[in-house]
Amino acid sequence: MTTSKSYYSLNGQPIADSLPLNLLDDRGLSYGHGLFESILMHQSTLPLVNRHLDRLNRGANAVGIPIKSDLIYNYVQLFLEQLKGESISQGVVKVIVTAGVGGRGYKSPDTIEARVVCSYSNLPKGIEDYRNQAINVRFCKHRLPINQPLAGIKHLNRLDQILARNEWTCDNYHEGLMFSESGHLIEAVSGNIFVKLADCWLTPCVDQAGVSGVMRSLMLEEIFPACGIPLYVKPISMCELAESQSLLLCNSIKGLAEVGSVDNHDNQLFKSLPIDEQTLMLRRKLIELYPQYQ
Repeated sequence: MTTSKSYYSLNGQPIADSLPLNLLDDRGLSYGHGLFESILMHQSTLPLVNRHLDRLNRGANAVGIPIKSDLIYNYVQLFLEQLKGESISQGVVKVIVTAGVGGRGYKSPDTIEARVVCSYSNLPKGIEDYRNQAINVRFCKHRLPINQPLAGIKHLNRLDQILARNEWTCDNYHEGLMFSESGHLIEAVSGNIFVKLADCWLTPCVDQAGVSGVMRSLMLEEIFPACGIPLYVKPISMCELAESQSLLLCNSIKGLAEVGSVDNHDNQLFKSLPIDEQTLMLRRKLIELYPQYQ
């Protein structure tokens, strides 16, 4: 079922279409002091919810928001029951955790009362194309800054991704590739990336910049090992990208996408890529273990 109606909950309690005015004093809105997860809902369940909540818990520790993951889990389950009552079984559940009300000033209050906001949206448009046909991507001019304390986590400050995504307005591209200030490939605007070279696959380090995606961890820990395909985590240079034989993007909502062509910043062709058998093998294994990505 798809719907245009909005659904929300705050700390486990359903709320109306518009959020309460006291959220205007929230540190998440004022300073971006918070985190979020976008979780795929399939047949009224969240198959990867534990991975999402594990990352949310690590992020909360990193930005100083004391909250227990089992409490968030309970709030999410209550929200799922709310959606079931509306006969909604497919879509995206977004979970935002903020540091709550903190008044003026950057200093956190002595006692933080975290807030958990859950919301629902339909599956993104074009998700079938992303999963089932080779996509076109381009380089982004905007570079990701080095920020080791916040690297890997999905905090609320997504200005780098906003600036990068707004570099193109045409429909020619499904995604953009983002690089560090030193020119190393880090990630896509809305996902992570795997690069096939002649003898192995690589995925970029995200310990200095970027997001450690839930689908990235699933690929690292389950899918590549299940296929017996070697995969290494290391910095990826522009030269290695130029020598790549296949590129694979991943996202915990959209799944896997094979890249067919890469353009540079000026929309000129950088590289065309053929269909790759190992990429097809990885996709088949993902669908076998997690049918929601079919």
